[in-house]
Amino acid sequence: MKTVYLDETPAGYSMGTSQGGGVVQVQYRGISLSSNGKDFIRKVEGFPNKILQLVSEDFHASDIRCFVAIIHADLKVEVYINELEIYGEALAAKSVKAGEPVRKSDVYHFHRISFKDLEFPPDSAYIVILNNGWDRILCYDFGPINEKENYRPIDYDVGRFIGAGLSASIFYDIFDLDESEWDKVISSGWFPFSYLGYEQQKTLFAYIKAGWNTDEIEKTIDELFCKGSEVWLEQIATNEKIAQHYGIIESAMKYHINKQYDASIHILYPRIEALLREDFIRANPSKEGRRQEALSEHIPTSITQHTHSITRLFPEQFGEYIREYYFKDFNVSCMSDFVSRNTLGHGVATAASFTRKSSLIGFLILDQIHRYTDLSSKLEIRGIGEI
Repeated sequence: MKTVYLDETPAGYSMGTSQGGGVVQVQYRGISLSSNGKDFIRKVEGFPNKILQLVSEDFHASDIRCFVAIIHADLKVEVYINELEIYGEALAAKSVKAGEPVRKSDVYHFHRISFKDLEFPPDSAYIVILNNGWDRILCYDFGPINEKENYRPIDYDVGRFIGAGLSASIFYDIFDLDESEWDKVISSGWFPFSYLGYEQQKTLFAYIKAGWNTDEIEKTIDELFCKGSEVWLEQIATNEKIAQHYGIIESAMKYHINKQYDASIHILYPRIEALLREDFIRANPSKEGRRQEALSEHIPTSITQHTHSITRLFPEQFGEYIREYYFKDFNVSCMSDFVSRNTLGHGVATAASFTRKSSLIGFLILDQIHRYTDLSSKLEIRGIGEI
């Protein structure tokens, strides 16, 4: 560890431009990736670069694999370069054993990053730079050393914050969609369901963004789902928040496998709303859960209240998907060519809309709810120290 001193207090990064005497917004906390381009370069060439020059005039940015700077209020900076031991805590997407290799499809996200024998004081700023292959992750927070109304002590888990940055870097090709691209994905009727592996999620995004036909992807997913239906039903049966509906879900599965999609859809879609409502009422026992918008907004919290939102579980986007697709509204003056909870409940979905895709998506929505409710239960148990 090296100790250096700054000659001025870093407040953050300017969000705009202004002449002298003007007002600008300052970002005091954030994450930036080298894959973001100029934003990353501008930021690392600021405070991190200045600190590195104080440590040594003869350094090369390419040599930096891990950089941590703890900045105290008296402007003393404790600097760690490359020698820290780094540990990652990931949320596993499947069972793993000690010593087994872990691949992208094996994890949903990195829940927390920690450094051996290093703590982040709540009253000190910090800068962290990590390597991920060709990419680099910059995480920073200057709030603890800002003054007066801009003072912001660390009241959150820094390790989880850094974990979000690393997750965004590792899964960059499925987290870089802008708002219009997400709208395109949701309007297609598809979603990067957690039942899909990382490569399938990536392929699905690529097809939808390019406007390509997704029939082959649908066929592949359906064949995989039907082949593993017995194992899937066994998993559903172990989820105490869903198990009471097991018999109905099993019946719907039999119809789906026999390609009787109208029957599977009529059984499954109302049951999905029941599961959403039950999860909502568990968290809000004084309410009845009648508003579909409230159900859509609630389900992502099963995950996000325990971990960050940058995850292959896509909780925030799933809430939007439930609202815009599963609860999609209809025109009362004509029959609808799509299946949603509302077109089904009001009898306005055409016979042609009862397709393999609509039935399969119903099961994938239910699978997503299963994963959310099952994982939230396990995370709650871990949080109170029982395992």
